[in-house]
Amino acid sequence: MGSLQEQLLKAGLTTAHQARVAKSEKRKQQKKKKGATSDPSDLQKHIEQTKLAQQQKADELNQARLAEQHQKEQIARAKQILAHHKQEAVRGNTTFNFVYEGKVKELEVNDSTRQALAKGRLAICVLEGQFYVLQDEPARKIAAIEESFIVMHAIDDEQKPDADDPYADYEIPDDLMW
Repeated sequence: MGSLQEQLLKAGLTTAHQARVAKSEKRKQQKKKKGATSDPSDLQKHIEQTKLAQQQKADELNQARLAEQHQKEQIARAKQILAHHKQEAVRGNTTFNFVYEGKVKELEVNDSTRQALAKGRLAICVLEGQFYVLQDEPARKIAAIEESFIVMHAIDDEQKPDADDPYADYEIPDDLMW
């Protein structure tokens, strides 16, 4: 004996066309069952997890963009302060040495500027590879923006040295060049 379809065809109760349509419908139903998840709540959970992951990624990108924008604003503020307060009449024949990124750098300044730098009345600031000489107050403003912009700012005379300093009794001469 054959399948029920074959028996119905032989008996004349159905046609070959109806058998093919029924067979294709049955195949479509089986494909739907295979493709669909067994539990619709699993699909919903997967959708929620995907949305949450996308939201977290978007938030991280937004935070990075905001941090970059904040950094650009800080640099613009520092540039504005430098443009307004930089000392133009500091160039001279005397070399002032300072340490920047582990290397000794030189700046050609006049004698009064060298003394002011040594006493802390002036500071050296760097922005985008260029060194600037600033007075104490603008240098403190730039340090408040970003500490790494200040290269050299000597301690004021008003501040007292440590009590444990073994060289506290020895005064550093003003004309010392290193």
